[in-house]
Amino acid sequence: MNILITGAKGFVGRNLVETLKNIRDGKDKTRSVQIDAIYEYDMDSTPEELDEYCRKADFVFNLAGVN
Repeated sequence: MNILITGAKGFVGRNLVETLKNIRDGKDKTRSVQIDAIYEYDMDSTPEELDEYCRKADFVFNLAGVN
């Protein structure tokens, strides 16, 4: 599964990315999800990257926002 996380550098996004990486790398065996790629998108990313990530993603966590 390919996962896109928008707002990947925020508090929730950063922690989600690390958790997903642990699952992908086999460090967290409490989940039986096969993760192939984790796409991190944030404000410093380009719109072209977002287009590419959206095409490849199977699932999106939309955590982008402004406080």
